Amino acid sequence: MHLRSLDLNLLPVFDALMIEQNLTRAAVKLHMSQPAVSAALKRLRATYADELFIRTTKGLRPTERALVLHPSIHQALNTVRSGFQKTLFDYRKAEQEFSIVMPDVVETLMIPGFCEWLRKTAPGISLTVLPDESEMTARMVSNGEVDLIIDYQPVDSPNYVNQLIAEEELVIIVGKHNKKVGNTISETSFQSLPQVSLLRGNPMGSPMERLARPQKLQRNICLRVPHLSSFPHVVSTTDLIGVVPIRMMDSPHYKGVPVRTLKLPMVFPKVLLQLTWHKSQTVNPAHRWLREKILELYPVLGK
Repeated sequence: MHLRSLDLNLLPVFDALMIEQNLTRAAVKLHMSQPAVSAALKRLRATYADELFIRTTKGLRPTERALVLHPSIHQALNTVRSGFQKTLFDYRKAEQEFSIVMPDVVETLMIPGFCEWLRKTAPGISLTVLPDESEMTARMVSNGEVDLIIDYQPVDSPNYVNQLIAEEELVIIVGKHNKKVGNTISETSFQSLPQVSLLRGNPMGSPMERLARPQKLQRNICLRVPHLSSFPHVVSTTDLIGVVPIRMMDSPHYKGVPVRTLKLPMVFPKVLLQLTWHKSQTVNPAHRWLREKILELYPVLGK
């Protein structure tokens, strides 16, 4: 297929169908009628000599060919759209929704304060927060379904940009009434004491697991839960210990939870909280504004 044989007006239709995977929603997004979108899809299929989308009971399922084509088409469209946008983003008047993937503990610490700030400063801006539980997260960012990722693990790909938000130290948390643990823990005791950790279904695990995995550190995991933010509540009522970022325990959200914090007996580097986005969004004024505000406000949010 030669570029001159492709009607470039079809590319936004393909992009919308990939993102929505539903013909009706794509038509609404494009401000087109459903018959017009169906006609465009028929032309796309002829152009690429591929079905591109297969109808299912749940909507449209992209073919392998569509999945290969979409990242470059989506990036090209974003570049064109950014060129037509104003250099400055007027957040006070803008009506826009952003989607961010983040761990539950970051959501607990950051979102209430950030949402309050947005309501006062940029009332037309809305947020959708998604859990970091899917291995499809990077593809969702590439497809434009998600704007940003906030996580303790960067995305290792030349198509993504990672920027440091904060360096955080890990600490052990112990229930205040736990008589089995004193004011310090040896490495041997740490490995044998019963612990709470994250579900194995979490793609990357907790910050502690990410650091411990390369060192093959043994741990006595007795309970796995889906959310890191629940660790203090679990620890406060059991004889289990847990490992969490110290910023979490410095937050007012956990001031009333009866737990103690202890230093880890092993030397670990600090965990790095990263802000990640697809490089095609780097020059997007609205996207850049959101990134800058997160980097500016995160140090004071949740305190």
